[in-house]
Amino acid sequence: MIHPSAFVHPDAQIDPTAVIEPYAVIDGPAVIGARTRVQSHAVITGPVTAGTDNVIGYGAVVGGFPQDLSFDPGSTSFVQIGDHNVIREHCTIHRGTKPDSATVLGSHNFLMAGAHAGHNVEIGNQVILANNVLLGGYVTVGDRAFLGGGSVVHQFTRIGPIALLQGMTGVSRDIPPFAIAAGRNSVVALNVVGLKRAGFNLALRNEAKRAFDLLYRAGLNTAQARAAAAEQAWALEVAPFWAFVGTSKRGICGLAAWSRVKGGLVEGSED
Repeated sequence: MIHPSAFVHPDAQIDPTAVIEPYAVIDGPAVIGARTRVQSHAVITGPVTAGTDNVIGYGAVVGGFPQDLSFDPGSTSFVQIGDHNVIREHCTIHRGTKPDSATVLGSHNFLMAGAHAGHNVEIGNQVILANNVLLGGYVTVGDRAFLGGGSVVHQFTRIGPIALLQGMTGVSRDIPPFAIAAGRNSVVALNVVGLKRAGFNLALRNEAKRAFDLLYRAGLNTAQARAAAAEQAWALEVAPFWAFVGTSKRGICGLAAWSRVKGGLVEGSED
């Protein structure tokens, strides 16, 4: 299943059911799992592990050196990819920057053309990165998040589960779970459609709204909202909202009205 024109490093481990298309390059001790397809002109370089049933698209580069001036090319770091991912054409996924560290992509994710995951990024499961999304180093993206085309996420920023970034959004502070972000560092609404698709019934959606409103619409700062939340009971599915807020190091994006965001790159109000 390896085309004669492809280059495969002798240290690579290719499952017999994997497909390596014409002019693809497997340069290094990569491990390619069952039924994974590496399309023409894709490059997999260095210690990359890809699980089963992935598609690595035309011209994609996986495992390249991180864009970090402190990186030691003589060190060993990794890219770890789960199962059932679609990585479309010209995506780039860089390896970890510190020795023995990794950039991690979970399972059932869809990276559209031109998306970039910088060093030590951690992407969960069932995440969608639309075209030309840029994730800086050490960004984390929670399960079922959707990042619209052209969105840019600053290094060390976290995107919570079931969050949504409107196209062309730019963030350098954390986006809580279940939130919609737009413009620059602005949360604008609760991601009700995403909650429905994730299986949240009406009661859970109402509880997620209660958490969102307590954080953003109760006239409290983040610390006060957390204190108020600690005095209430929360469903298991909603409790991660407060765990995420409580562990934020970069701060949480503030709330802004849709009308203000549409009128220009307006940041949400801070604590």
